[in-house]
Amino acid sequence: MKVAVEKIVHGGYGLARLDGQVCLVPYSVPGDVLDIDCERREGVLFGRIARIERPSSFRKTPRCSAFGLCGGCDFDNMAYDFELEVKRDILMEDLSRIAGIEDLQSVHVVFSEKYFYRNHAQFKVDEEGRVGFFKQKSREVVELPSSGCLLLQHSITDYARNLIGETRFFRGGFRVRSNARNEIFKKGIPGVDDDRYVFQYIGGAVYRLGIDDFFQVNGAIVEKWLSTIESYLEPHKEDTVFDIFCGSGLISIYIARKVRTVVGVEINRCAVENARYNAEYNMITNAAFIRRNAMKGFDSDESDSKVIVDPPRAGLSPRLIQSIARMHPSRIVYVSCDTATFSRDIYLFAEEGYSLRKVSIVDMFPRTAHMEVVAGLEPQHSA
Repeated sequence: MKVAVEKIVHGGYGLARLDGQVCLVPYSVPGDVLDIDCERREGVLFGRIARIERPSSFRKTPRCSAFGLCGGCDFDNMAYDFELEVKRDILMEDLSRIAGIEDLQSVHVVFSEKYFYRNHAQFKVDEEGRVGFFKQKSREVVELPSSGCLLLQHSITDYARNLIGETRFFRGGFRVRSNARNEIFKKGIPGVDDDRYVFQYIGGAVYRLGIDDFFQVNGAIVEKWLSTIESYLEPHKEDTVFDIFCGSGLISIYIARKVRTVVGVEINRCAVENARYNAEYNMITNAAFIRRNAMKGFDSDESDSKVIVDPPRAGLSPRLIQSIARMHPSRIVYVSCDTATFSRDIYLFAEEGYSLRKVSIVDMFPRTAHMEVVAGLEPQHSA
């Protein structure tokens, strides 16, 4: 069946139309004319490229030999500047469709090195001991190419290559992390002791986190990401800042030297312990970290407050949005890794009297459909 790809939509799929129905085609590029095989999954048509009848002018030859098999990359078949355009269009479409925002003047884009940036890998192992990553939407392991994964820091690829040559693996997987000093931290490798902690070095500070804990995977761009958050927050020495979903304290510690007080809120007990350790280690005395399920909401009587939220992919709960609005912060900075739930929450914040003023894409995940969004919201009466 022949289709023409119109655009890329949320999730990284190319959108084509087949007999008036939308068909989502992974690994396609806008402008492609394709011969596809189709299947319906959960009421949605998905296409598999059987042949490229006429390639898009934006299509390029993938650099990785496993592209289209391994589920790690989505956009290695297009130029990086076009990838950034695609991501901007996805964000704008989600804001229009979900949040009803049509008049956003511009989206600032902070770009990254497009390869060798990831400081964290979860390798998968199949029943025959092959090591690699899952195929897209599958539990089938695609073996690590001999050239390695182009997204990973060289130190991780080199370490994994040596392991594969000398270690007998069993079905499951293992974790490898690295930092700016190319130090290796690992868990789940047969015959090798697990590391309990990882140490990251960002902006002159040292951060300890658990081997399984979340931390930004692109160390090369994280300081630009923090700078973007700061510029949207506009911190002042009299401010009290609530950093909700603070994790191990990365944003809190970065902001603390610029404000009166930072209160970090996090449900993960180990992350809270590490945040407190990191504040003490980096001689930050005006940051407090509390363990609480922020999704259930909370109240504060603090004046001159500002709020940063950096939730998981599922976004915020309506209850939390309402409780943040009741605090009457002069500024809200929303950090998101999912443009759909972000757009939903922007709509809910508007109902509580807060409007989106500006937004940036920080391209934390080049060559993939994922992106990091940083947005600034202000009370509507301040417009």
